[in-house]
Formats: sequence, C-alpha cells, structure tokens
Amino acid sequence: MENNYTTPLARTARILEIFIPGYMFGKSYGISNEHTVDLFRAQFPAFLINGSEAIKGLVATDSIYMQRFLATTAGAFVGFVVILVIAAILHMVLRDRKYIDSLRFAAITLIPLAVLNGTLSHAVQTLVESLGGGATVEALTKSAVESPRGTAGLLIFFYLTTLWMFGRRTGVPKKRRWVVLGVGVGFVAIYMAAGLMITPGEWAELLPKLQQTLVH
Repeated sequence: MENNYTTPLARTARILEIFIPGYMFGKSYGISNEHTVDLFRAQFPAFLINGSEAIKGLVATDSIYMQRFLATTAGAFVGFVVILVIAAILHMVLRDRKYIDSLRFAAITLIPLAVLNGTLSHAVQTLVESLGGGATVEALTKSAVESPRGTAGLLIFFYLTTLWMFGRRTGVPKKRRWVVLGVGVGFVAIYMAAGLMITPGEWAELLPKLQQTLVH
C-alpha cells in the first residue's frame, strides 16, 4: 500500500495556507479610524486604505466589537484582492500547476510582507500614543520616517529569499525561479512607489494636523 502522507485535514490545511497569510497581509489596511486614517494613507498606498474604508462604510454599527471585526475583514478583503493579482501573474510564469496552487504559492511567500504590514500598522499606533504622551518632534520624526526603513529592508529581503526557496521547494526550474524573483522585485517596487511608508514630505504635512487632532 502506497504511503502518500495525507490526512483528512490536508485540504483544510491548504485552504488555511491561503487564508491566514492573506488575512495577515491585508488586515492592517482597515484598522484606522477617523482620527488616524490620514496617517494610514501615508503609511500604506492610499488606494488600499480607501478601498478598505469604502467596504467599512457599507455596514453601519455602534458596537465597538463589530466595528473591529468589520475593520479587519475589510482590510483582509483588500489584501486578498492584491494576492489574487500576484497569483495570476505567478500562474502565468509558473505554467505547471493549477491556479489554486499558484494562489497558495503567492500567499505563503507573502508572509514576510504581511509581517511588514503589521509592523508598520503597529508603528502608526505607537505614533498616536507618542503624540498623546508629549514626545518631541525629533523623536516622532525618527519613529515615523527613519526607524521603519531598516525593518522594511530586512523583511523585503526575506520575501525575495522566500520566493526563491519556496520555488525550489515546489520544483520550479532554476531559470523560471529567476522570473519568479523578478515578479517579486517588481511587486515590491510597485508597492513602494504606490506609497508604502511615510516620506519626510508627508510627515511634515501630517504632524501639525495630528498634533491638533489627537493632542487637543
């Protein structure tokens, strides 16, 4: 009898391998509120935040727990859309598997960028707390503009490494792995160009508004 190392939960595990990274990647897009939404638009590509805000606006509720659920769900939905697009491009490159397997490939390899999104959203929360705590402008600027860049560079490196190693693990030929890596580099470049992370110019405009809104 053949040993194929399958379990009754194998299909569920494959679904979770798509769902969990997608949720991790996108949930940060929807967790802003009316006081911090501009800060999130500066931290992430604005159209992703706007998409999440539009979805959140479809359901009105006074329950804080339901609001949190809707916020993370809206962000996760936008994140899944991004992953679907990446998977479609990877599927054309890989050409040796079903689309669902390409989707799984895209989702799993995106985990380092999901961690990056979570780190950046946490940085936003820290900024809000620091504004209320009377931190200096220099400290706030370092926290908003300078500190995240080292972390971003490291996690982007992990993302590209994951693309290469997971391609090798799943049997992608070496020549095609270079193309997969190119897709990853292209995505990171577009993601950064679309507005990932706060620039000094954005921060100079945001800081006075945030001080007025959040402190007073």
